[in-house]
Amino acid sequence: MFRPFLVRVVVAAAQATHRPLALSNGYYTRAFTDKASSSSSRYSVITSLTKTCPSCGTILPTALPVCPNCNYIARIHDSISYHDILGLPYEPNPFVVDAALLKRRFIEAQRVSHPDAWATKSEFQRDVALHVSNTLNAAYKALSSPLHRIEYILQRNGLMTAEADPLEDPELISEIMEVREEIEAGNIERIRTLEEDNDNKIREVVSAVTKSVAEKNWEETKVAAVRLKYLNGIADAIKQRLDNM
Repeated sequence: MFRPFLVRVVVAAAQATHRPLALSNGYYTRAFTDKASSSSSRYSVITSLTKTCPSCGTILPTALPVCPNCNYIARIHDSISYHDILGLPYEPNPFVVDAALLKRRFIEAQRVSHPDAWATKSEFQRDVALHVSNTLNAAYKALSSPLHRIEYILQRNGLMTAEADPLEDPELISEIMEVREEIEAGNIERIRTLEEDNDNKIREVVSAVTKSVAEKNWEETKVAAVRLKYLNGIADAIKQRLDNM
């Protein structure tokens, strides 16, 4: 079950406008109305989620601001976490995600928000459905991969990771270079052994990240994220080599 939140719906003027409005919690959102539809003022940007539809009061089938009962749909503000969008707990540890529940919530949410489900609605509603679906896809991509998940969590806490982030462990750098050479030259038995060793190292790093995120030790988490990125690179290289053998 996703957590109930207050919903703030911003209603715009009669004609289509795009203007920033300040909210009491300090966030800024943007109101959208569609002059082609008298009911379009119901479709807005929300900054928090609710269990019931703001328009008709029906219990919503997912965490999304999408109601199949009355065709209410709203854009999702960037301040809402991917965990909340998919009805998953952020606390006490946002890195800990139930993979099976994540997939199930994603499928359920796509069922009500996919643009195909809104193909016969107004152009405005179709645009909002596309926004919601794209946001949902981004949320699933970020949370389904341990590396993308930790990068997302770091970003929410003010730390960015980049492709060029260097490893600061000389021993690990040397080890990675040796493993890559073995991947290119080794036979299938040796590559399978390298694959198993690398998988074990990935599990160790994931365990370390789980602990550092729980402790909110973001600097240590970022170091582990860089290490995980390089280990994932080895995993990709092994897969490619095996596919080509």
